[in-house]
Amino acid sequence: MQSSEVTTGRRVAIVLEPGDEVLGSLARACAEHGIRQGFVPVFSGAFRTARFIAADQPVADQEPPLPQEVTVTYTEGIGSGTILWDADAGAATPHLHLAVGVKNAAAAAFAGHLLGAEAHYTVEILVEEVVAPALLRVPDPRAFGIPTMRFA
Repeated sequence: MQSSEVTTGRRVAIVLEPGDEVLGSLARACAEHGIRQGFVPVFSGAFRTARFIAADQPVADQEPPLPQEVTVTYTEGIGSGTILWDADAGAATPHLHLAVGVKNAAAAAFAGHLLGAEAHYTVEILVEEVVAPALLRVPDPRAFGIPTMRFA
């Protein structure tokens, strides 16, 4: 377990409109406001499509990361996540998890790591900037090599 006090900076509200691509729009808003790292405590809305690392059927071994992705359409949901600076890309990179209910499937739920999504009606996001400490993503061999957050 790790922990660190964080110093927060600004809060930026972002409203996505129909057809906006979620992750790209969030990254652009961070660039426009000079936000390099932060948290996303509010992430909610309606999605025309959402693509996750998730499963739509039982998996044989639940311990390793899921190898497949699922795309669902016409959903509404809520999530949260982090934004960390990617030095290789030279940009702030969102890492979001989202839980949604599929409208045309009696609100059947899907949840997981968001790979991409398109706003349907609106998507509302609040970003809380972290000024210190520096936050990094470092591959963790205990987590199957998945890059996890660390404090610099």
